Parts: sequence; C-alpha cells; structure tokens
Amino acid sequence: MGRFYYVFLLLIAFSLMVIYDLYDSFLLSVMLLLSPFCLYLFSKKAGRSVSFACEAPSRVERGKEAEIAISLKSPFLPFLSSPEVRLSGSPYEAYKEEKEGLVFYFTRSMVHCGRLSLGKITFSWKDPFGLFHFQRELPASPILVYPKQAGTFHDALAALRRIAGSEEVEYFGATEYKPGDNPHLINWKVTARKDDVYVRDSYPAGSDRIVLAADYEEDEVLRDTVGDALYSAGLALLSARIPFRFVFAALKGTASHTIRTREEWMDALSGFLRAGRTGALMGSGLSPYIPICYITGNPNPPIPPELFPAIWCAKEGAERAALSGRHEIYKALGGDA
Repeated sequence: MGRFYYVFLLLIAFSLMVIYDLYDSFLLSVMLLLSPFCLYLFSKKAGRSVSFACEAPSRVERGKEAEIAISLKSPFLPFLSSPEVRLSGSPYEAYKEEKEGLVFYFTRSMVHCGRLSLGKITFSWKDPFGLFHFQRELPASPILVYPKQAGTFHDALAALRRIAGSEEVEYFGATEYKPGDNPHLINWKVTARKDDVYVRDSYPAGSDRIVLAADYEEDEVLRDTVGDALYSAGLALLSARIPFRFVFAALKGTASHTIRTREEWMDALSGFLRAGRTGALMGSGLSPYIPICYITGNPNPPIPPELFPAIWCAKEGAERAALSGRHEIYKALGGDA
C-alpha cells in the first residue's frame, strides 16, 4: 500500500463519518490515523534489530577483483518491505535469499595494495505498507590487499646480494660441513671455491643474513611500489632458503619478525599492511653489521646514525638512495614498471 492509497482510504473514512455520523465510521477513522504511528514504531525497531556481516577474501592481490558479501539476519526481516544494501553509495550487483536472511554481493577492483576502506554500508527499508522509508549507516571493516610479485627471483637475489656484499655471496645457501651432515647435501660449487667443504642449508646457522625494512606509505602509488618490491624481495630470499629479518614501524613501536617460511612471511606482511607506519628503522635496535635493505617512499627517511642501509626509494630523485623511482626498482627486480 502506498501513501496515495492510504490518503484515499482516510478521505473515505472522514466522508463516512461526516455524512452518516456513525460510531463505526469514527472508529475506522481513528484506526486509520493511528495505524501509521504503530507501523512506524514497529518498522523502525525491526530494522534496528537487523545484524550485518561483511565477508571478503582474506588475501586478495592488487590488480584483481574481489567479491564482497554483506549478509542481513533478523527474525523480523520478512516484515520489512524493499530491503536494500548499498556499499559506498553503489548498488548491489546480485542478492540471494537464504534461510536465515539475505545476502547482497558487490564486486570491487583492488587497484592498490594496503588497508582498503570499503566505505559505509547503507541499509534501507520500508514498513510493510510502504508508507515510511528508513535508513541505517554502518562502517565497513577495511580489508587487506596484498602487493604483486614483480620481476624474477634471480634478479631480485642479485640485487639483494649486492647489498649484502661479496662476502655474503659465497655463503648464501651453504654452510660449513660438520660431522653428521648428510654428504649428499654437499654444495660442490661453493666447496670448489673454498678450502673447506660446504653443504646446502635449509635454515642457515647463525643470525639473520639480511634485514628487510619498509615504510607503509599513505600515497597509493608509492605504497604499490614499496609493497611490490618488499613482497618480491622476501619471496626471492625464501626461494633460496635464506632466512631474513623483517622490520617495520607500528603504532605500538617497532615490529621485528624473523622469516624462514612462506607462511611466516605472509603473516608478517599481513601485520605490516594492517598496522604499518613510516620510520621503520627508528628505534629498531638493529646491528650495524647486518646488511639492511630499506624500502620506502621518503627520499630522506629518518635513520639512526649507526646504521647505513641501502635505500630503495619509490620516489624519484632521492639522492641518498641506491635505487630511486619505480622504474629503477622494477628494473633491478627484473620486471617492468
């Protein structure tokens, strides 16, 4: 029932009351006058009781599309007319009725990596007779968009080895033979260049061979370059079975993770995307004797005086950087910008 029909019935009731002066006509008019008030209170309370759940892929890579599902659940949902959900003002693309409620589907292109804000969820509905229109706005939880792998493992490792220095090149992927080691794991290439025997190591002994440090940039383009370079460098080290330390600044201080597996790397990367800040090396307490690759978008990042990192700056024109600009970084990684 629309407002026009309701006004039409109301006029009929008043006409009957005036013409016939009947008690029944008076009661009908009073009921029609009070019914919208009851409908308003019931529909408003029923809409407020609806619970929301926003579901999105736990790991989505930038450049791809993600399907976002917003579900509505309430025992009063069948009594609401024309329920509709919008995400950041955009209408839904499909919906499905389920036993427990309704599910609305949206598709979003993940252009940039980082913490992606989905905006506001707007839920609108009407009373059963379509007389009143209601609306609720709720914030949607941000989702994490992961960077893309750039270049090749071979080129990325070569760039990282230049940071680590010539001494480290000989030991990447090998450690000195000790009694009890499997002789089938002898690394003959390294052994031929050394006086001692070396074996392939799955987890090299000693401290971390290299440190990756990164800043979470607010600028989306800079953040994409930083994220891609960081992600690719970490995967390249893991492909050579080289453990490393990952350092970034968070709200509660410096976060430091020792990475030995891909699972550990993805978990640490999630923490960086979720809570990362700028100024990764300040307060890090790193040793000046461990090679550091600092990936940032700041041409002049704050660095403790005892540290001398190799800076990969996503912004062009950084004089202090070993690699400056998106093109140089991607070229060093073996990919195209």
